[in-house]
This record gives sequence, C-alpha cells and structure tokens, in this order.
Amino acid sequence: MKVAFFYGKQPQSFLAWLFTRSSCYHVGFTDESRLWDMNWIRRRRIWNPSVPMQEILVDCPVPVPVTFLEIQLETDGSHYGVLDYLAFVLRRFFRRLRFNGKGLICSEMVLNDLKACGWEPPAWMPEVPSPGDLELALLGTRNAIAGFELRVQD
Repeated sequence: MKVAFFYGKQPQSFLAWLFTRSSCYHVGFTDESRLWDMNWIRRRRIWNPSVPMQEILVDCPVPVPVTFLEIQLETDGSHYGVLDYLAFVLRRFFRRLRFNGKGLICSEMVLNDLKACGWEPPAWMPEVPSPGDLELALLGTRNAIAGFELRVQD
C-alpha cells in the first residue's frame, strides 16, 4: 500500500501552497489499482493517475491492509470537515492554532488510518494535518513535487 500525494489541480494547488507552503492539495491510499480517499465521505475509486508527474507515491510507513481500508469504508460515518479545511487559512497566521472542526479531511483520514495501523507520527504533527504536513513527515520536505520534477529533468 502507498500514500498518494496529489499536485497540479488549480486553484486547489495554488491555494494549498498559499496557506501551507506546499502545492499538495490532496492525499489518499492506493494499491495502484484503487484509490481510497476522503471526498464528502470516505470513498474508493479506480486508480487513474491524472497527468504524469502530478502524483507522488510513497510506501506507507506501516502495513495498511486493504481489508482495513474496506472496513473503514463500510463503517466510518465521518463527513468532510469544511471547518477543518478553513482552519488552514487561520493556521497560516496563528501558528499555534489547534482546531478540530470534528469533520474529516483527506490528510486527517490518512493520519488516523496510519496511526490505527501502528504508525507513530512525529510529535510536531497537528491533530488535523494538512497534506503538506504529511508530506513533511513521510517525504522529509514540503512541496516535494518541485524537487521531484527537478530530479527527473536532470
């Protein structure tokens, strides 16, 4: 199982970069044939990479079984966290802001699922991380697509 980081869709990538310093606007899990992510509710869809070089896949830091994701899909009644998403705007100006609007956004879903499978996130990780926060934890940098594109062009 891999964590998929998504970039390039406008205006989402620009807004994500503006408020989190990463153009990663979405994150989910993939086995490279299916994608599990958070839209208005949890969903599973056929994996269909949009544009080459617009996704980065990284191995999950702990095993995340398909059966676990399927059970989550069937039993998790969470809805999308619009207030959590808006909190990123405020976090840009109030660094210590720790707000959980009790909904679920894509990066929070991935964090919760990784933790449920045994991953211990870094101590600095917010309760409701941005996709850029997960990038930093799993890839070691924010806006990893910029460095990836540079390496590929060399």
